[in-house]
Amino acid sequence: MEPAGLLDQHGIKPARLEGAPAPPARWETLARVQEVPPRSCVVCGDPAATARVVCFAGAGPRWVDLCWGDGMAVRPRCRVPATLEGIAADLRAAAQEAGLPGAPSLSFYSSFEAAVSGRRNGEEARR
Repeated sequence: MEPAGLLDQHGIKPARLEGAPAPPARWETLARVQEVPPRSCVVCGDPAATARVVCFAGAGPRWVDLCWGDGMAVRPRCRVPATLEGIAADLRAAAQEAGLPGAPSLSFYSSFEAAVSGRRNGEEARR
């Protein structure tokens, strides 16, 4: 979920948020998170653990201070493939993009044991 979506879900209007530079310098964001006492999460009111700037149409850039839980809700998710075949497909695509010879037919060992025995996926044991 995007930060703007989280705020919209909780009925938080951008006009309520403090204006921010776009983009902020890293030190500005760190200083904001490290303030004592900590700022409050704009969603739930708990102490904020993170801050970011979100640009809203018509309202411009605004500071969005979030607690750990709400910050994790808007954190980009990992897009790494979950299966061995998905990982292999990504590696083949990267090899093709790099122009490596044989990239489309690149194969991988499915396990350490298969590598020790010299068998890639679908291959018979070497003699």
